[in-house]
Amino acid sequence: MPARAIMLNFRPEDCLTPEEKSAFESQGFLVIKDVLPEARAVELEHAVDALHRRVLDAGYDPYTKKAITSQDVFFLSNVLHRDPAFLHLIDWHRTFPKVWGILGWNIACYHSHFLINPALTGSAKQSPLGWHQDSGRVNRDLEGELRPRLSLKVGFYLSDCSAPGRANTWVVPGSHLKNNLDVPADGSLPKGAIPVLVKRGDALFFDRRLFHAGSPNVSEITRKVVFYGYGYRWLRPKDNMTVSDDMLYFSDPIRRQLLGATTDFNAYFSPNEVDVPLRSFLREHFGDQFE
Repeated sequence: MPARAIMLNFRPEDCLTPEEKSAFESQGFLVIKDVLPEARAVELEHAVDALHRRVLDAGYDPYTKKAITSQDVFFLSNVLHRDPAFLHLIDWHRTFPKVWGILGWNIACYHSHFLINPALTGSAKQSPLGWHQDSGRVNRDLEGELRPRLSLKVGFYLSDCSAPGRANTWVVPGSHLKNNLDVPADGSLPKGAIPVLVKRGDALFFDRRLFHAGSPNVSEITRKVVFYGYGYRWLRPKDNMTVSDDMLYFSDPIRRQLLGATTDFNAYFSPNEVDVPLRSFLREHFGDQFE
């Protein structure tokens, strides 16, 4: 692999502010406005639509292993290699500085996916929301009253979800600070639950421990969101994380770190400077606070 200069693009004003850090720590989520210019949102939406159309033309959903129509919710993971538009957002200058501001430098992207929630025809079935914390078995296998953060997600919104009923993500602010959530047996909302209201081009950050739930799309728009999961480098990938040799070859060192590159497996736990160029970058720009 040839040596390449670190080309990470960021501006000081895009870094995590003390107010944002405090909000994320107390609420478990954060909405950042206007992170995508319209041209970038259009490029990303075209990539999403092309993959969706390919699946619809085949009539088969590779995730659910079932037939699919344009009226079905569509989930596709492992998207970084499928179009350059997805790869270019892994270290997007409006969002990535806030990721390292929360998690630090020993991180990688361990999951990527997008969701399409079509506008429902007819009356939507109102069923209880599926409240959960991310990471599956992690929430059963780890000991301790407060589970560790481990990771966060960033969702880039390609649809206007600034009103309820648009397949909004619902959250219980502050619920990342406890291991359980009291969900009423009658299917009504837990105390304090709110819909996340975001516009096209906005980004949602949330702690994986935050109790959240998807909801039906009872509007006339189609909801489209692309998600990136960031976690510590020793965390196993959640999807196949297909990374081609070309993706690594043409990436700068920090992007290679985010794509999972390492000198050996032990370096996921005890990294050297080659494994974590983000650390050197942050030390150069911010000093010893990133030790």
